[in-house]
Amino acid sequence: MDSLRQAQSYLERDPLRYMDMLEPIRRGMVEVTALREDGVLLYNLPGELYMLAADSVESAQALCAGVEKMELAVAHSRETGEYLQKRYGIARCQGCTQAAYLGKEPFPAAQGVEIRPLGQEAFSVVFANYHSFSDPKYIRERLDAGVMRGAFAQGQLLGFIGMHSEGSVGMLEVLPPYRRRGVALALMAAMANHCLERGWVPFSQIFDGNTASLELHRRLGWTLCPEKLYWVMD
Repeated sequence: MDSLRQAQSYLERDPLRYMDMLEPIRRGMVEVTALREDGVLLYNLPGELYMLAADSVESAQALCAGVEKMELAVAHSRETGEYLQKRYGIARCQGCTQAAYLGKEPFPAAQGVEIRPLGQEAFSVVFANYHSFSDPKYIRERLDAGVMRGAFAQGQLLGFIGMHSEGSVGMLEVLPPYRRRGVALALMAAMANHCLERGWVPFSQIFDGNTASLELHRRLGWTLCPEKLYWVMD
């Protein structure tokens, strides 16, 4: 059994908790950095980040022994996330809830809203309204990748959504005048369908404190993982 299959076997013990690692394996986005019976360390190539699943801090230490530098990572327990934060001098260890849409049937098309791809012509609006990350280079790259979608009515952009470089659904924003009109539901459904059409499981991560996003995922039937994961980032 090759290393990717061994890693997948370990992660499939808890598919929802490790969906952010399993899906990139299935999509051919990762390579195995280290592998043990008690943990896996992957490197997500397009996302340029390490992804750690370890049974203990001791396992995390062993898996990271050959990694001298780490700037961005995701860990699947607070203890291992804080270990990475301290070892590599990274500023934040941000808790998140992992969510996945485990259904097979696509969502029906939204009524009264047109969903269509966004390109660089939408950069100024996306940059002005997407507040989770303020890196213009990243936003331009996501637009160039063809993974951004906008909701329109009568030619007016109401909101947008996309896929992050590591494979998760995200970047969801509804412009202030158009909130509480079902635009976020339409965008989330459209991006889930985008994934389902490709045979992917749609997954996302919700930062602690974002109760509106948690409720949105519940309304659409996404499954929320009870165990947190942790983004380790500056």
